Amino acid sequence: MGPGNKPNILQLIAGAEPLGAMRRAYDSAGRTVLLRDMVGGALSVYAAALIARTGGTHVFVAEDRDAAAYLLNDFYALLDEKQVYFFPGSYKRSIVYGTEDAQGVVQRTAALSALRREMAAGEYRIICTYPEALAERVTDPDSMRRETVRVKVGDRLAIGELEELLADSGFTKVDFVYEPGQYSLRGGIFDVFSFSESKPYRLDFFGEEVDSIRRFEISSQLSADRLNEVEIVPNLNGFAGDRISLPAFAGEVIYWFFDPDYVLRRVNDLRRKVLGEMEEPAEIDTHLVSRKVLLQDMAGMRLFELRDSLKERPADATVAFRTAPQPKFNKNFELLADDIISNGQRGYKTYILSENRAQLERLENIFYQSGRKEAQINPLPITLHEGFIDHDLKLCFYTDHQIFDRYQRYRINGEIKRDEQMTVAELNQLRMGDYVVHIDHGVGRFGGLVKINENGKVHEAIKLIYKDNDVLFVHVHALHRISRYKSGEG
Repeated sequence: MGPGNKPNILQLIAGAEPLGAMRRAYDSAGRTVLLRDMVGGALSVYAAALIARTGGTHVFVAEDRDAAAYLLNDFYALLDEKQVYFFPGSYKRSIVYGTEDAQGVVQRTAALSALRREMAAGEYRIICTYPEALAERVTDPDSMRRETVRVKVGDRLAIGELEELLADSGFTKVDFVYEPGQYSLRGGIFDVFSFSESKPYRLDFFGEEVDSIRRFEISSQLSADRLNEVEIVPNLNGFAGDRISLPAFAGEVIYWFFDPDYVLRRVNDLRRKVLGEMEEPAEIDTHLVSRKVLLQDMAGMRLFELRDSLKERPADATVAFRTAPQPKFNKNFELLADDIISNGQRGYKTYILSENRAQLERLENIFYQSGRKEAQINPLPITLHEGFIDHDLKLCFYTDHQIFDRYQRYRINGEIKRDEQMTVAELNQLRMGDYVVHIDHGVGRFGGLVKINENGKVHEAIKLIYKDNDVLFVHVHALHRISRYKSGEG
């Protein structure tokens, strides 16, 4: 879907009276605004329309991780997805089990890094999160600034000095970089995996000058886009210093809650559960916030909510909507056609939200064959998690995945992707002389790493030593061409 298609649905609701009321409420600092009778994807659409007009930093707190991820995908579709961030928990399953999730830490750190960046007037950024993630404390901005290493092309920087800085920040030296918190050094190439990025950086030194900086793919080790400047951020969870709430870190922010009381109760429930598991209960405040702390840190901030459930902060303004959920058709396409026809007779216009042209053609064919060709399909090439009806505007927005009763998958930018063709973690364990099985060339011995030039790009390759009729010969394989290998005893 091209960028030109994205504003279409926002243009359709641009003149809605509730949107103007939201803008007036937004202009009053410190308001708690109830969005009454807002359902389905209406929140995503109206919030995106408001954010596009006002700019600013907006934190959306959904009921759980999946709800936050679906909301995230709505904003990817409606706005510039480069300005939309996911803020998950930093532990696998739960903080109760204490197993840290590197991917979660990376996504959290990326969101915190975005919050630190200055914005021009009218610019916006969006953070989507959920109770368990909101409950975890974060480092304070000063500590983050102090621990971040900034490098740009043209800097004069001794490789040994950079290595010392990263080692002091808890980075581990390895042969191949494949996880956040690692770095490797081979000649003038310095690879490092920051906790604020889903791909590692490759710094190419010419003497003591940073000649180029690129991101590169973990599995193939091939360089990707060029960068002029990068920030290398360690795992801030392990650093001493003040641990504060996300609202305290974020500063001037607009908050959006589906149900604020539910979120804050979940935060306190998690705190009590962890407290019961801790050997040193006094340490709880270094890990988790409480309902009271969050309310204090959000005091004076604008808050939009779908339920007026917060006794400590009742709504002082209300924006009334006349929206309804998308009807359930249970794959009864004749029922859908009759609904579209009925909508038209009442003066409503129905839009089908779909990026799949084949699905729309299928519907048109079904309508024609069932004798309902007057059921007109108005396509919008966009995907939302839930459709809705806006009675004020007399517009119906129906999603194709709800019509066809299909499960909708979501994606989250910033996920660490590893190609299953090659496990870099295993490659990292290879030692000189280890036997390696290559899918095309057979058994060889690991002969180390070399640099090769392919299509003008310099990258790492693996050297394998083979034996054929008692004659030794060497092959150099680009890492992305290794389909299968293993080390063994021979």
